[in-house]
Amino acid sequence: MEIKRLFLFAGYDPQGVIDESLLHYLRCLSGYGDIIFVMDNTVSNAELSKLEEIPNILYKAAERHGEYDFGSYKRAYLWAEKKHILKKYDWVYLVNDSVYGPLYDIKNILISLENNGADLTGMIDFVNKFTPVQVQSWFVGLSREVVTSEFFATFIKGVCPQTDKQLIVLKYEVGLSQLILRHGYKMATFISGENGEPSHRIYEQPLEMLKRGLPFVKKQALMNLYGMQYLYPYTSETFVDQIYHNALRTGISLVPLAVSQHERPRYEKSYRLTFWSIPILTIYRQRHDSGSLRCYKLYLFDFVPLVKILIKK
Repeated sequence: MEIKRLFLFAGYDPQGVIDESLLHYLRCLSGYGDIIFVMDNTVSNAELSKLEEIPNILYKAAERHGEYDFGSYKRAYLWAEKKHILKKYDWVYLVNDSVYGPLYDIKNILISLENNGADLTGMIDFVNKFTPVQVQSWFVGLSREVVTSEFFATFIKGVCPQTDKQLIVLKYEVGLSQLILRHGYKMATFISGENGEPSHRIYEQPLEMLKRGLPFVKKQALMNLYGMQYLYPYTSETFVDQIYHNALRTGISLVPLAVSQHERPRYEKSYRLTFWSIPILTIYRQRHDSGSLRCYKLYLFDFVPLVKILIKK
C-alpha cells in the first residue's frame, strides 16, 4: 500500500519572490505527497500564481505573521485540522526552505525512515553541550499517531512570536523533539551521530554531508563549499544554476569569511607552452575529491587569466 504523506511547507523570501529553486523543492515534494504552503511574507498574486504549476498543493497562503517557520507550520496545521484531513495521512512532514534541495530523489530515504519503527524522523539530528538532542526542524517527519495527538495540537497551536531567535530554537525546535520523546516515542534520522556525538556539521562542513548522502545543502553553508562547482557531482547542472541565482539575488555569501591557503582547493600546473623559456600558455588543474569533476584555468604569460573551464564526466 502506498504511504500517504502531507508536507506542511514554511517559506520565506526577503524580496517576496517564488523563484525556480523553491519551485524545484515543491515540485519534488509533490511527487511524494500533498502540500500545504505558507510563507511568512507577502507576495504578489503574480508570484503566488507560479504555484499553480505544482500538482498536489492543497492550499497556499502568503502573509507576514512574524512567527517564523513554526508560525507557518501552525497555520498549515490549522488549515488541515479545519478540513479534517490529518487522519488520512500516514506521515506529516514539517519542511522549510532554509535549504536547497532535494539534490536527488529522496523517496527511498523517506520510505526507509517511515519503516524503521520511529514516530519522529528527519534528515539530521543536532545536540550540543547546552541543549538535548533534536531533529533539525527544516525537515521533520511525524507519524499519524503523533500529529493527531492532543499534546501535539496543544504544542503547535501555542506557537507565538518570540523576542529572541534563541527562544525559537529552544521552545520550538528543541522543544518539539523533546516533547515527542517524553511521550515515549522513538526518534530516527537519516544522518545521525557517530560514537555518541550526533552530527551538526551541516553548516561548517557541507561537502562532508554531501559525501555522506545528505540530499540538501543549508543556504547559509554555501560559503563553506569553496565553490559552486562542488555541487555538480550531486545534482543537475540546471539546479546548480537555480541555486546560484537564488544566492546572488538574496545576498547569500558564496565565499568563506576567512579561508587559509591550506583549506583552499589547490590548482596544480598541468601544462605549459614556452618560447625561449618564456611561458606563453599555462594550464592549471584543480584537485577535486570527486573524480567526476575537473576544473581548469588558462593563463597567458602565466599571469593574465584567459578562461576557467569546468568539465563534468
